[in-house]
Amino acid sequence: MSSLETGTAMSRQSEVVQSAWNKLKTELEQEKVRIYAQIGHYPPPIAACDQQFNYLLDKQTKILQALARLREAENGSLTAADPLKAVDEFMGSSAYLEAMTT
Repeated sequence: MSSLETGTAMSRQSEVVQSAWNKLKTELEQEKVRIYAQIGHYPPPIAACDQQFNYLLDKQTKILQALARLREAENGSLTAADPLKAVDEFMGSSAYLEAMTT
């Protein structure tokens, strides 16, 4: 394989990896917006023992953590020997993504 072909293949792989990260990021960001909207429209008064509100706050925390892990994994994949493996590992380790697809 010539260096031009190798460079083209690496460029394609880079595009595929970046596309996968962008799609995952978009899905998580959309879920974050949905959760924030639910919290924003939650009817008053909010009692300390309100289970639904506390559930929403927990979801808010989890989505922010998932987005932070995505950014870390995406940055790590830039120097990884197999960036597609980094995407797969993130998808497999993200309980939040699993919950969104089930």
